Amino acid sequence: MIRVLHVIDTGGPGGAETVFLQTATRLDPVRFHSTAVVGGTGWLAQEFQTAGMSPLIVSAKGSINLRYLSTILRLARQRKSDVIVAHLYGSAIYASLAGTLLSIPVVSVLHGQTDVHGGERFASVKAAIVRRGSRKVIFVSERLEGHLKPQLGLADSQCSVIPNGVDTEVFRPNRDRSLRAELSLSDDTILVGAIGNVRKPKAYDVLLRAARELIGRSARFHFVIAGDRDNALGERLERLCCELGISRHVTFLGLQPEVGRILNNLDVFALSSSSEGFSIACIEAMACSVPVVATRSGGPEQILEGEAGILVPIGDPESLALAIERVASSRELAATLTSRALQRVHERYSLTTMLSRYEDLLEHVTQDARNRRGMARAPKTA
Repeated sequence: MIRVLHVIDTGGPGGAETVFLQTATRLDPVRFHSTAVVGGTGWLAQEFQTAGMSPLIVSAKGSINLRYLSTILRLARQRKSDVIVAHLYGSAIYASLAGTLLSIPVVSVLHGQTDVHGGERFASVKAAIVRRGSRKVIFVSERLEGHLKPQLGLADSQCSVIPNGVDTEVFRPNRDRSLRAELSLSDDTILVGAIGNVRKPKAYDVLLRAARELIGRSARFHFVIAGDRDNALGERLERLCCELGISRHVTFLGLQPEVGRILNNLDVFALSSSSEGFSIACIEAMACSVPVVATRSGGPEQILEGEAGILVPIGDPESLALAIERVASSRELAATLTSRALQRVHERYSLTTMLSRYEDLLEHVTQDARNRRGMARAPKTA
């Protein structure tokens, strides 16, 4: 039995937190025993409770939180952890320190380019801690690895790419009209949607400007954005809708407990991000057979290989609008895209595939650490 201490310094919701939840709760229970540490109460802690697992709540607030480090050290000792798995860069730094002090292997999982800020204080020190303290660093896409590996000074042998996966039992084609009814929309409405919390890298201002282009051509278009928007940026986006004259055609849905239902109501899924390490929402849409239009923002280029969707430049509302209109106006194109996308999800981006790769890597890292300890204890011969 391999004892795994899973650590993340946030509380979600978000893509990284979703992968953290999946790996902490769904590794093979015969081979792995998991303990989860999350950064606060809220969405992620509640999701753990729903999954039947109680996480430990440990706040990591502050630039240098020695109490947080001390708690991770204590938990690793108490639980006799064989390996620490840390998601996001902040957690990776603390876990790498703890692993070095305890001689426990650490696997750090990085989810996006914005995780690592090269210009912040002590950037080189933080990179050195992760580089020296993490036995393996996992990137969720090849593009992300190419961006962050040289920035952190990591060796090729230290790096692995494990794409995120979706539960294809939950996210599957199941066409739905309920959202149209809830929003009092006509049956012929072209419903375009985005999934993701309102934050700067999502570039929702670009999506809203694309929406203005399309609504100007046809009043049949309606746009929905599902995700947490309880922040100043959310207020600015609502003001932008008013300025653009599209408020009646845009609905901010807030956090949604059934993302699969929202996706199955859409005619087109649109991703307008300026930066994406991967994009779980993108493959969730693909798994639901919703045609995808996405920006070349990092992760989508790999996800949509083989013409499984349409890619457009970042920061270009007109190109985004043209691509959405092209998909929405051609059933044949939409059917071709969704057929390729669904096949790609099942071949490469299923949750089963992702978990299997994590399990194999954790077994390898743990066995390697045990072998090293055995060699260190072996008596030297003359």
